[in-house]
Amino acid sequence: MKRLYAPGAIEAADVLEGRVEPHYTKILMRLLAAHAIAEKLTAVGYQRALENISDANLLATIEKNLAEERKHARLIYQILDQLGIAETHADRSMIPAIKLPSFEAPRHFAETPGDALDLLMASLSLDVTGLLMIGVNYRESSYAPHQRAAEIILDEEEDHDTFAAAQLREAVDRFGADRVNAGLRQWLPRAVNFFGPPGSGFTFDCLRYGLKARDNGELAEMYLTMLERRFDQAGLEMPHLTSVYPHAVI
Repeated sequence: MKRLYAPGAIEAADVLEGRVEPHYTKILMRLLAAHAIAEKLTAVGYQRALENISDANLLATIEKNLAEERKHARLIYQILDQLGIAETHADRSMIPAIKLPSFEAPRHFAETPGDALDLLMASLSLDVTGLLMIGVNYRESSYAPHQRAAEIILDEEEDHDTFAAAQLREAVDRFGADRVNAGLRQWLPRAVNFFGPPGSGFTFDCLRYGLKARDNGELAEMYLTMLERRFDQAGLEMPHLTSVYPHAVI
């Protein structure tokens, strides 16, 4: 699809002074609010992990990830605030959305105390998917403040993917392949659904306005291909998912 706006073409002043069509602004607000609440829920999940996991080998990473997620949530809320949207208003606008399958992964992480294995599953489901969303989509955003925020997030979270890959292999040694496979069957559908439904009207608008570069379905396929290699290297089974959103284990 041909983009109407090139990466970084729109600044806050363009939106505030009405130099873009109102529908662009509406789609932008919704996208930013979704990004912000995802960062916030992930931060809450890491706070729970900090309170419930006593493994000294993990605490430093949990504290680091918690600080980063909080910082990145603030970063996106500040972008919204520049456009006159307060954090409370943005969160309120997301109340219906966070009940949907696309938010089950961050919602479950935020609401459910877990152990070290749950932390790994959440990292695979949120950190790795988030890096794909930000690196492929938001890094090329037509909205320059979001594009700049994406670069900051990617620079600071580049080791999250490495952490998840290393922990996956260690989890097999620590918990056994059967338990890790059971965790993957629970978490993988949540992770794939986190990209959102493919071919939606909202995503169509994001692609047209240059707020995203790839459809949700394309990102989900990239994610599954990447995980398949990692699971094979760790001696784990790739769960088979239904082909239609919301995905579930067959």
